[in-house]
Amino acid sequence: MRITYISHSCFVLENDVVLLFDYPSGAMLTSGAQKIVEDAVLDSKLYVFISHSHGDHYNPDVTKMAEEAQSVEYIVSDDVPLSIGHSLGPDEKLSLDVMDITTYESNDAGLAFLIELGGKRIYYGGDLAKWDWDDFDVDTRRYMVKVFEDMTARLSKLNIDVAFSNMDKRLESWAGPLDFLEVVKPKFFVPMHTFGHPEWIDDLVEKTEYPTERIFRYKKPGDPVELR
Repeated sequence: MRITYISHSCFVLENDVVLLFDYPSGAMLTSGAQKIVEDAVLDSKLYVFISHSHGDHYNPDVTKMAEEAQSVEYIVSDDVPLSIGHSLGPDEKLSLDVMDITTYESNDAGLAFLIELGGKRIYYGGDLAKWDWDDFDVDTRRYMVKVFEDMTARLSKLNIDVAFSNMDKRLESWAGPLDFLEVVKPKFFVPMHTFGHPEWIDDLVEKTEYPTERIFRYKKPGDPVELR
């Protein structure tokens, strides 16, 4: 299995087939990122996941970028204005030819995905995180934290192989990556939602007791990691 960092919360995962997660638009699509994705999807059996419609996770031109794939399937949250593919709400299941997908409701927008592919369990959290912003009222903060804690408790029972989950140092909690690692204990962890700040991951590595070789420490678009 090979994972390539593209931008923000966008990654390519290759494991016989190619999975593309949350291809963004605007400023989140850094220079050269589109070419990296186009090269990765060329002549591939491609599965495009879109967790929700926010611009840092969804690019309306993603269909044009995917034209060079051998075949393509879209698996998207039902808030995404895309008329093709599989439109899903929370707590749904979808079986495709090579994978099984379960959806979960995010505490922000859209969905998180659990994907079973090639005997591996892959979690992609979208915008589900510990969004305990200081300016939220008490009830909203309690809701945000509860959804995050319920999700991590559920994942802790599933033996997750690869987990993509948020890290955002604008919050005191960093949006929960330390909690996620402690509770879920995935075999490999991919911090995302980093706004082009890979140095945040260095801070995470310094603070956690989790094995550092099991955290993806990307530095720039196109950086890969090989998992055996």
